[in-house]
Amino acid sequence: MIDNEDYEFITLSDLLAKKMQNPAFAAEYKRLEEQEQLMASLKAQREAQNLTQKDIAEKTGMKIQNVSRLERGLVRPTLDTLSRYANALGGRIEFVLN
Repeated sequence: MIDNEDYEFITLSDLLAKKMQNPAFAAEYKRLEEQEQLMASLKAQREAQNLTQKDIAEKTGMKIQNVSRLERGLVRPTLDTLSRYANALGGRIEFVLN
């Protein structure tokens, strides 16, 4: 039997705050957040245009399953993939340096 007194319990937000003190972790976390925001924007635009994942797959030459994985953040998209997705929506990907 495990005695709970042997373990320190912390909240997820406290753990994240502690991990964010590590510059490498913080940089990767920010990169993943930016990727998630980009994919959320692309998905929102797809939905605003009343396009399905199948429509995007046909326009990009991707498989429907890969469009789904992309939108759910399960894969790291290449620049080419992001560009093809944006083009399928009638747009393009732009980089902004701050």
